[in-house]
Amino acid sequence: QTAKMFPHSVATAVLVHLTIFASGFPAHFSDFPKFDVAVDFSNVTFVSRTTTTLQVVTNPILDRNFTYEGKTFANPIHDAAWQSLADLGADLVRFVPWFPYPKKSVAELDAPEVGVATSWAFDNIMPQLEDFMKAVYERNHSTVINFSTQPCWLFNTPNCSYPANPDEAFFEYVRGLRKDLRDPTAKNMSGYYSRLLAYLVKGEFTDENGELHTGGPKYNLSRHNGHVWELFNEGEHVYNQEFYTHDFDVIVPDMIEAAGGYDNAPAFMGIGGASPAWIPYFLNKSSHISPTNTPPIDYVSVHFYASCSNRTDPSTYASGFFGGAESFCAGMDTLIAQRDASDFPDTKYDLDELGVIMPNDNDPSFGIDANLPDIYWNAAGAMYAYLFATLAPKGVEVLGHSQLAGSPKIPEWGIPYPQYPSVSLLDWRTGHGNARYWVLKLLIDHFHSGDSFVSTSVTGSRAPGTNPFCGEVDGPAYGQVTLSCVDPGSVITSVEFADWGTPTGTCQHYAPDPQCSKGPADVAAWAKTQCVGKQDCTLEPVPALGDPCVGVVKRLVVQAECTGPHGGSATTSVKLTALGARSSSGEDKVLLINKDNDSVQAALSFKNQEATVDLYIVDPDSVGRGSPQGIRRESQSVTAPIVLKPFAVVVAVVQP
Repeated sequence: QTAKMFPHSVATAVLVHLTIFASGFPAHFSDFPKFDVAVDFSNVTFVSRTTTTLQVVTNPILDRNFTYEGKTFANPIHDAAWQSLADLGADLVRFVPWFPYPKKSVAELDAPEVGVATSWAFDNIMPQLEDFMKAVYERNHSTVINFSTQPCWLFNTPNCSYPANPDEAFFEYVRGLRKDLRDPTAKNMSGYYSRLLAYLVKGEFTDENGELHTGGPKYNLSRHNGHVWELFNEGEHVYNQEFYTHDFDVIVPDMIEAAGGYDNAPAFMGIGGASPAWIPYFLNKSSHISPTNTPPIDYVSVHFYASCSNRTDPSTYASGFFGGAESFCAGMDTLIAQRDASDFPDTKYDLDELGVIMPNDNDPSFGIDANLPDIYWNAAGAMYAYLFATLAPKGVEVLGHSQLAGSPKIPEWGIPYPQYPSVSLLDWRTGHGNARYWVLKLLIDHFHSGDSFVSTSVTGSRAPGTNPFCGEVDGPAYGQVTLSCVDPGSVITSVEFADWGTPTGTCQHYAPDPQCSKGPADVAAWAKTQCVGKQDCTLEPVPALGDPCVGVVKRLVVQAECTGPHGGSATTSVKLTALGARSSSGEDKVLLINKDNDSVQAALSFKNQEATVDLYIVDPDSVGRGSPQGIRRESQSVTAPIVLKPFAVVVAVVQP
């Protein structure tokens, strides 16, 4: 679906300005770099269709009971953890029984044999599924179910062993290659998934030997109630696009029949977070078994995880997290264009794994804090907010924060191995939300599908004008540079030099670097078309200028001249991201994201100087590693400064 501009009529145009100052408050705040955020609530740029949500992966930390040294006892965080999920009130919540725990993720672990009772069993699967459905489904919220792990015995492999202990991590369970599937038609695999779905929605199924199994939960997982089934995860068993498309075509129609027909079946999600390069092939009807009768492709899924160079050094978080997020968002432009031009333009994007995986995350030597400073959780939460602020205005439909729970090893709870602690949204010691959780809660509460995004720009404070003058955007947390003429009525007359790459030198002495350069002639021509003849213009190199040297931190430099005696100046917006929106009820709000490990300060002003703003704040003062309430609320006059602590996320709601 192509993005459209939606009209929005208001009686009076409202223009909001926010001036952002960097680092601590109140001492010497006037010396810090300043940022202006201009929000025109009357200028609607896009109507949101984005849902913010999360995934839940089966992990021992979510069990009802733990066993250690022969003793079984209640999980001390069980109730708080599942209550935290319920309190989010999220839709399209993804549930993934994961392969390291075969007894919790595969319902038939042994190959069926004629004359021998089959191994179908749900006793280890149902407890966490029941807790999940109680927190989501029973509260009338929609789900994305993904039993991603295919039974090992479907593949030609000599060994399909698995641990007797359902909580023992066994990363070797995924064995066998798709090209060596025992039944190349995939009908045996289709039978497994059809029986699994029938058990969940009908409460019963007949196994391979004709035996009836009953006692299923009879969940209504119909597409009409918003529920979705995602097929597979990340191309396990060395799938390629041809194998995946074939198996999707075989399995989905049989699952629809097993559920009792199209109206009773869930919607279906393809790709399963595997290579995005598969998407053009998968969304081409000619790639499918029956081009004129393809199964429903309601969603396709994409995954993204950022990282950084140093687990314990917060100074690496801004460049690592936001630099990676910038590149990912630029790549989504291509994926959106490919979807829009495909045979399935109505297929939705569900980015159902978005997060951070820190270096050496499963190091068993880490203690209970997982060797992560408290500020990490704020930085990772701010990155998710940045993804929302960048991707929601592009029309991405679902943004899934990964994941509800992970943990380091906790031997005294019977958890001898770590499970990606840096991806957790919960404090594994208490079950309460960390800063990542509370950022998600902030977005769920304040931004909804149907909100109108409005014109929003961010610029830094203007230095005294000169002629010529220069502007730069440095990576890896790329932003915008705004060129402005100082004198009223003056305009930019020329762009004397511009390059994108790793140019050398300083203002009036720039030179291209032959090892990494988009080309000064091309970049200057691009800048001229946007700037010459205007009093000010904003240049954003990503994604407009592409990537002349992949994996290299780049910068944009521009040298220009203005008419008028005072020349011009340039400002950048690297540390701050902002997104203005108006809800369907008329509430005006601005999302502010500090992308840096230094504080920033904001002073707001707009036409109604008597107005107040309600601030909803997730920052290191309100929550880090975990808190039962991680959103701090403050109210103040628009003329008072706002402090955004390192990696803070703030929603400013304008009150008349």
